[in-house]
Amino acid sequence: MGREGAARLGALDGLRGLAALGIVVLHVWMFDHGDVHGGFDPRSAQDMAINELRLGVVLFFVLSGFLLYRPFLAAAHGERPFPAPRAYARRRAARLLPAYWFALAGSFVLLGWLDHPLRATAGELPVFVLFGQNYLAETAKHLDPPMWSLAVEVSFYAALPLVGYLALRAGPRRSTQLALCGGLALAGLAYTALSVTRAWPWTATATLPIHLTEFAAGMAIAVLLHRRALSRRTGLALLAAGAALVAGDALWHELAGSAGTAQRVLRDLPAAIGFALVVAAVAGAPLRSRALVAAPVRALGTISYALYLWHYLAIMYLRARAAWPADMAEALALTLTLTLPVAALSWFAIERPALRWARRREHARRQRRRRGARRPRLATAEAG
Repeated sequence: MGREGAARLGALDGLRGLAALGIVVLHVWMFDHGDVHGGFDPRSAQDMAINELRLGVVLFFVLSGFLLYRPFLAAAHGERPFPAPRAYARRRAARLLPAYWFALAGSFVLLGWLDHPLRATAGELPVFVLFGQNYLAETAKHLDPPMWSLAVEVSFYAALPLVGYLALRAGPRRSTQLALCGGLALAGLAYTALSVTRAWPWTATATLPIHLTEFAAGMAIAVLLHRRALSRRTGLALLAAGAALVAGDALWHELAGSAGTAQRVLRDLPAAIGFALVVAAVAGAPLRSRALVAAPVRALGTISYALYLWHYLAIMYLRARAAWPADMAEALALTLTLTLPVAALSWFAIERPALRWARRREHARRQRRRRGARRPRLATAEAG
C-alpha cells in the first residue's frame, strides 16, 4: 500500500475517534438531560442532534465491514492467500480481548464497590467474558452497558471467514461480490422483520443479524473500491450524498414520533448507506482530509476503543459518588478527565503490546513458511 493509501486509511481512524467522542457526548447528555427533564426524550433541535450521535455505533459497524472484508476480497481476486484461520483469530483476539477484559475487570470491581444496580455477580462474570451478556435478561445492559455492541462485533468476526469463503467461491466478478453483500443485507432485513412482527425481546435483537445491513454496507464499499481510485470530484459528491443520508436518517427518527413498522424494520439503513459513502470518499478519493489526520484526532482514533469501553464507567462513578456537575459542559469535561488517562493506559500497556505480539507471531509464521518452501528447492538442486 502506498503512502497516500495508508494516509487515507489513517483518516478512517480519525473518523472512528470522532464517532467514539460523539458516543461519550451522547451519554453525558442523556444523564444531564434526564436530571433536568426527568427523562431522555429530546426537547430542542440541539437535543435531537445530540441524541442522534447514537449513529456512531452504526459507523463502527460499517468501518469493521469495510476494513475486515478487504483481505478476503483480495483472496477472491487471487492477489493473496486466503487468510489463515489461526492468524486471523489471533489478530482479532489481540485487538479486542485484552482491552475488553481489562475494562470488564474494572467494571466488575468498580460497580461491586459502588454497590451499583448494574453490578454483576461472580457467577455471571463468565457470561461477560465470553460476550454472552446480550442473550440473557439477567446480564443484558449490566456492568458496562456500551459493551453490548462488542458482542455483536465478535459475532461478525466469527462469521466473516465463512462469508470470505463464499466470496472466494464466488470469484472476482464485482457483480457477484456485490450480490453476496446484498444477500447478507437482505438476510438481516428478513430477521429484523421477524423480530418486529413477532415482538421478540431485546435479547434476540441485540445480535449480529439485526446489524447485518451495517456490516454489509461496509463490505460493499470494499468491493466497489477494490482496484479503483476515485476522483476528488466523485469523492466530494459521495461525501455530500453520504452526509445527506445520515442527516435524513436522523431527522426521520427524531421527527417521526412513534416508530412505524417500516422504521422498525429498516432501522438505520439510510445512515448505514450514508456512512458507507463517507467511508468510500475518505478511503478512495484524494480529499486531503487534514482534520481527520491531525495529530489530536489521530490520537483520539488510537485510543477510541478504550474511550468507548471506559467512559460509561466514569459516568457511573461520578453519579454514584454525588460528584456529577449540574452543567453538561462541566460533566463532559470531568468525564473525559477521568476516562482519557485510563484509555491511554489501556492502549500503551495492554492494546499495543498485544497487537505487537500478534504481529510478531504472524511474522514468525511467514518466516517458517518461507524456510519450508526453500528446503524442497535446495534438495532438488542438490539431487541435480
